[in-house]
Amino acid sequence: MADQGQTADEGQTADKAAGDEPDNTPSAEAATATSAEGATATSAIAVTSGVASASYRWYLGAQVLSLVGTMMSYTALFWLALHVPHGGAPALAAVDAAQCLPMLLFSRRAGLLVARHRAARVMRVTQTLEAASALAIGVPLLAGWMTIWYLVALSFATGCVLCVDLPARQAFMLDLTGPAELRRGTSLFATFTGLARIAGPGIAGVVIATTGETAVFFFNAVSFLAVIAVLTRLPALDPAPRKQSPQVPAARRFRWLADLPGRVRAAAVMALLVGGFGWQFAVTNPLVATRLFGLGAAGFGLFGTCAAVGGIGANYWSSRRPDPGPREFAAWAAVFGVAECAAAVMPVAWLYDVAMVVTGAALQLFTVSATVYIQQATPAAQRGLALSAYNAGFVGSVPAGAFAVAAIASTAGVRWALIGPGLVIVAGAAALLTR
Repeated sequence: MADQGQTADEGQTADKAAGDEPDNTPSAEAATATSAEGATATSAIAVTSGVASASYRWYLGAQVLSLVGTMMSYTALFWLALHVPHGGAPALAAVDAAQCLPMLLFSRRAGLLVARHRAARVMRVTQTLEAASALAIGVPLLAGWMTIWYLVALSFATGCVLCVDLPARQAFMLDLTGPAELRRGTSLFATFTGLARIAGPGIAGVVIATTGETAVFFFNAVSFLAVIAVLTRLPALDPAPRKQSPQVPAARRFRWLADLPGRVRAAAVMALLVGGFGWQFAVTNPLVATRLFGLGAAGFGLFGTCAAVGGIGANYWSSRRPDPGPREFAAWAAVFGVAECAAAVMPVAWLYDVAMVVTGAALQLFTVSATVYIQQATPAAQRGLALSAYNAGFVGSVPAGAFAVAAIASTAGVRWALIGPGLVIVAGAAALLTR
C-alpha cells in the first residue's frame, strides 16, 4: 500500500539501499543474524494475517454472530419504541436520531482516539460497552420497567460508543488483512455480515412473538463475548500504538477536515450525499409500497430483501477486484444516483424490485471502494480522522436527510423524494469524475 510515501517495507528498503557489498566483520555477522531473527519473527506474524488466515476466519465468524444479535436488538428496540408508553412514530425518529447524532458531533474526537491507540484494544472496550448497553435495556425490561425517555438517552450513549467503534473496526481490518488484501477482506466481510443483516430481523421477529423483547437484548449482550474473546486471542495483530501526527496540532481542531487529503474529503462529501440523503429507503419504501403500488407488508419487505441480495452479490464481486483508484467510489456513487432516479419512475412493483437490487449493489460497491481508498490514501496518523469524517457523513447526516426526504415526499410527491437526492448524487459524482 502506498501510504503517501510510507510503506510497510521501509526498513527492508533502507537496508538494501545501504549497499550491496558483502561485509564479513563480526559486527556485520551479528547484524545479519539479528536481521534474520527479525525476518523470522516478521514472517511468523505475517502468517497470522490475510484473508486466508485462521485469524481472519475466527474474527469473521465472531462478527457474524455478533451482528445477528445486533440486528435482532435493533429490531426489538424499534418495536419497543412503538409500544412503550408515549411511544409511536415520533419516538422511533427520536431513538434513531439519538443513535446517529454522536457520529456527527464527536467524529473528530473519535478519530483522534482511534489514531492514538491500538484498534484491537479500542474495540475490546467498545464491544464491552455495547454489551453493557444491551443489558441496560434487558435488565429493566426483565424488571417490568421501561420509558421512552430512557430509551432515547441510552440510544444516545450507545451512539457515542458506536462513534468510536466504527472507525476502530475499519482500521482493524487493515491490521487483520494487511494492505494487499484489504479490499478482498473488506468485501468478503461485508458479504457474510450482509447475510447476518438479513437473518437478524427475522429471528428477532420470531423471538419477540414467542417470548417478548427481553430475550433479544440478553442474546445481543452475550453475542459480543465472541468478538471480545477473538480480539483477546490476536496479540500478533495488535500493532504498536499510533502517535498523533505533528501535522495535525490541537490548534487546528476546527480545520481537521481541511487537513485531510483532497480526495479523502471528496469521499466524505459523497458519503454524506449517498448515505445521508440517497439511502433513505426506510422513509421512501413504505410510501412507495402503499401509495404507488398498493402493496402490503410482504411487498414492502421484499424491497429490502432485493436491496440486500444486490449488496451481497456486489460484495462478493468486489472481493475479486483490484484495489480501488481515486475515481472508483465516485463512479459507483453515480451508478447509485442513476438507479435511484430509475427506481422513482418504475411503473410496476417488480421493476422497482429490480431497481432495488441495483441500488443495493451500487451502495455496497461505493462503501467498500470508498473506505478502502481512504485507508490507502491517508497517512497512518490521519487514518482515524479520515474514517471518522466518512462515517460522520454516511451515518451522522441520516436524521437530517430523513427529515429532508420526508419533506420532499410530503410536498412534491414520493417519486420526487427519490429523484431529488438521486440527481444531486449524480451531479456531485460527475463533478468529481471530471476533475
